[in-house]
Amino acid sequence: MANATLGRLMAMISPRNDNYFVLFNSLADCVVRGSKVLAMMSAVKDPTKFDEHFAELRKIESEADEYTREILLSLHKTFITPFDRREIRELAMALDDIIDYMEDIPQSAKIYGESAFTPEMVALSQILLRASEKVREAVSMLSDMKNSEKILRTCAEISGIEGEADHVMRAGMHRLFAEESDARTLIRSKELYDIFEEAVDSCEDVADVIHGVVLERI
Repeated sequence: MANATLGRLMAMISPRNDNYFVLFNSLADCVVRGSKVLAMMSAVKDPTKFDEHFAELRKIESEADEYTREILLSLHKTFITPFDRREIRELAMALDDIIDYMEDIPQSAKIYGESAFTPEMVALSQILLRASEKVREAVSMLSDMKNSEKILRTCAEISGIEGEADHVMRAGMHRLFAEESDARTLIRSKELYDIFEEAVDSCEDVADVIHGVVLERI
């Protein structure tokens, strides 16, 4: 089904009238869907449910890879692009990075064995979901520069959410090293906090690219 959908999207792209925005919106939608699954995973206690959510997240990540690949391939097929080719590449890669980091979180958790996410990790998953929704909002407005002020406000909101994530992560790390003595748990939790941070930072990377695109087009 993903390939059929992708085929319809690619049919909209021609050498003279490309429609990267359709693919960007689809990629941003994958980011939100993935963040919703990750938020559910962070709160689940049943290992079976965890594995089901993980399988779903992997499927979304694979779909996102296809959209990213087609955006990059289309750069070689189109003469006219809606904005700078470098920025198109950067935006596609930054969006793809978000979902890649989302997948890395449960993957790393399973390496060290099943155990519950900390309350701060649960909070970070919700923050990541909010950042992802703002990313999709900004991407959805990018095709019309009449939305420039709204886009820039949304980018600023993403930066604010990233700051909130830093605060939660520092609190979690402080509690981790103050209360935890098991080396394996320390290593596992430290790595997961780092990946959560990378995921939220990638949302800010998307905002930075979009911010630059908007400033150049208004």
